[in-house]
Amino acid sequence: MRARLIGTLAAGAALAVSAVLTGTASAQPATWTVTPGGAFTGAAGETDLTTEGGVELFCSSSTAAGTAQSGSGLSNPLAQLPEGSVTFNDCQGPFGLSFDVAHIGTWDLNGVSYDSASGVTTGTLDNITANISGPGCEATVTGSVNATYTNGSGVLSVLPDQTLTISTVDPNNDCLGLITQGEHAGFSGDYQISPVLTVTSP
Repeated sequence: MRARLIGTLAAGAALAVSAVLTGTASAQPATWTVTPGGAFTGAAGETDLTTEGGVELFCSSSTAAGTAQSGSGLSNPLAQLPEGSVTFNDCQGPFGLSFDVAHIGTWDLNGVSYDSASGVTTGTLDNITANISGPGCEATVTGSVNATYTNGSGVLSVLPDQTLTISTVDPNNDCLGLITQGEHAGFSGDYQISPVLTVTSP
């Protein structure tokens, strides 16, 4: 299942369980209901990070672990992924070079809107910081990604919109000049959440 991963990550990661939402305008519901809540994990197949310039980094698999709120009358964030809880495995970039992606800080999962007919919540995974390192390459990706969470399947889908930013590139390890500081990137991946959460609003 190979998608794209910016010049190296986006990761996207991802989230791993990063789990539920789109995020920009759209009126945010006042409250949310999440069951059962508590600790959860997420598992994805291939994830991809793709830059504006078309450079991609893909990882063969990704996992995530976090804690969701539980109950009704909830406000954002609906779930949080603590530092190091999202992992990206067997990541490769251009020319078959291998890379490591490190999850930095706590990532927040925020709900934006809910469609009761489809059982789909859209929202954002915010506060993303991920360090990418490999042969001759040291860079950092930051920002937010859009996502959807489907109650019926328990799948959190991170959308490939290029809402991330390559915030730093080490001038002495500039990734062969393939990625540029300040350019945008997109991350994509589908995480199966366990136990399956049910998210509704109100």
